Amino acid sequence: MAETILEEVKEIRLLKTKRERIILILCSLVTGIVTGAVVATYRILLDKISLFRNNFNENMTFGKFLIGLLVFILIGVIVQFMLSKNPLIGGSGIPQVSAFLQRKLKFRWFPELFCKFWGGVLAIGAGMSMGREGPSIHLGALIGEGIDRLLKRKEVENKYLVTAGASAGLAAAFNAPLAGAIFALEELHKFFSPLMLICVLVASGGSEMMLRKIIGSGVTFKYNFHLPTETSQMKVFVITAIFCLILALGGKCFNTYLIYFQDKYKGIKLNKYVKISLFMVLAFLISIFFKDITGGGHELIEKMFDAKLPIKILAIVLVAKFLYTMICYGTGFPGGIFLPMLVIGALVGKIYGTILVAYFGVPQEFVVHFMLLGMAGYLTASVKAPITGVILIMEMTGNFSYLFMLIIVSTGTYILTELLSMEPIYEILLERLISGKKDANEKVPSESRIVTILIHVGIDSEFDNKKVKDLKLPKKILIVGIRSGGKEFIPNGETVVKSGDQLVIMTDHETAKKYSHELKERGMKMK
Repeated sequence: MAETILEEVKEIRLLKTKRERIILILCSLVTGIVTGAVVATYRILLDKISLFRNNFNENMTFGKFLIGLLVFILIGVIVQFMLSKNPLIGGSGIPQVSAFLQRKLKFRWFPELFCKFWGGVLAIGAGMSMGREGPSIHLGALIGEGIDRLLKRKEVENKYLVTAGASAGLAAAFNAPLAGAIFALEELHKFFSPLMLICVLVASGGSEMMLRKIIGSGVTFKYNFHLPTETSQMKVFVITAIFCLILALGGKCFNTYLIYFQDKYKGIKLNKYVKISLFMVLAFLISIFFKDITGGGHELIEKMFDAKLPIKILAIVLVAKFLYTMICYGTGFPGGIFLPMLVIGALVGKIYGTILVAYFGVPQEFVVHFMLLGMAGYLTASVKAPITGVILIMEMTGNFSYLFMLIIVSTGTYILTELLSMEPIYEILLERLISGKKDANEKVPSESRIVTILIHVGIDSEFDNKKVKDLKLPKKILIVGIRSGGKEFIPNGETVVKSGDQLVIMTDHETAKKYSHELKERGMKMK
């Protein structure tokens, strides 16, 4: 065991050398480029299948109806079979990536990459109301794991490459490299170090470069956005504050019903293949009669920017999109909720803006205004990642004039979610994933395996300004080093831990699995 600990310490010290850092950054770039190519292909296939599906459903005949129904049922059976063999490909993939980074499960990178890719293509291509962004993040993380394995890099580099792949996946999903980097740090790690930051930025940039070569450049939403100015500031403040409350309550509703529909679907006492076949009948009918709510919803948002529809029709579209998203995600099929969340937020903003225009004399441009704010605010309400929401909407629109208002709405919504004691949806899904995993490939390695945990100390956190001996660490947790101000030293019991320090901890795999998340929270959460 002593030799194993010394080897771990050696790897950490190697990572600090210029040569090892440069190699890690280059590996992150390769991860980003490969991820960009894979996600670009993923997007192209989704677009082509969606176009084919819509063309097929036009001028429907009885013969075409039977063929389409059989194809949908076959798709459901194939994806269900993939899911049975590789349970970790289900859902968005973001909870799986978080669990991997916390060492609570392991990836089988190649079979899961294959099944996640084609399972998502089939499920979302069939019109299920799920987005491409979660699977893209998961695909990127799997690619990062694969590159780490193929190049036989050091154990300590694994998290860097997986995180770099995840950031590259989101960057390619939305043409938003900066949002990809921010999401990886804000949601997956909840901290950043200079080396981690450069790795995710390089990966996101490489992914975006590859995406531009394959698909082309351009913002996600093409519209002439401009900030409304012909209204008093007090009036804008009041209607924006009300909107933040609506978004916070809407986010709570989204999180609650997402879990509710998951439990209800699992509780149906039918053979899983029979159950999914019945669902695919519903999916086929919706793809024919209500195609606007199918897929992630990118086209629906663009259509709503210009559409002038009665409030009743908008409300029906909102409820239908919401319920169909809940049902689709409840099946456990590969697909994300990121884009559907943006669509629901945009629809909420559309309805709110339309009501203000119709009954309170607000200028017409406030409709699109609240659609943009609704996307960022609704994402913040559900995920509690306000910085990602702000950056993502700016990159998707290519418009920076909304920066201040996006910050105001995201911050206001975030504060309200704190007052409502709301948990982020991905944290909820992560806990459910960990508590319910049963697959044989997720068995914990033997307790003799030694791992390293890096804990960041935040300002006024539980660890800040305390002596090492007073940190009240669990048994089998050993602080072997402290990084401070670019230097590293071995502490003793009297060493005072300061904000900005990084604690290098050694422990066995079982203890790390049990306490790593708790230690990271104690290191960052304010007292």
